[in-house]
Amino acid sequence: MAGKTIRDYFIRQVRTIVHQSASDPGGFAAYFTNRDPKDEEILGLIAVTTMLSGKYHLADRFPAPAEALASLSPEARADICNEFRRQMQRSNRQLSLI
Repeated sequence: MAGKTIRDYFIRQVRTIVHQSASDPGGFAAYFTNRDPKDEEILGLIAVTTMLSGKYHLADRFPAPAEALASLSPEARADICNEFRRQMQRSNRQLSLI
């Protein structure tokens, strides 16, 4: 499985979990509203929420999302973290317009 496929999978996961959390006042989005999340926090959050969602589609190759994320290059992990930050900013802008 190519790193790009794994990277793209987690970028889709990022978009889904940020979107879902934005509508949940008790979700993690509130925690990150006034601070910039560290890469480790983002990757941990993605690994846990992916595992808990029950929709983990890489289990044929990687038993856990954390292992799939760890298999990626530092650049691919940075792409995922940057997408998380972009989605959070977009979500915060949309909430401020409401």
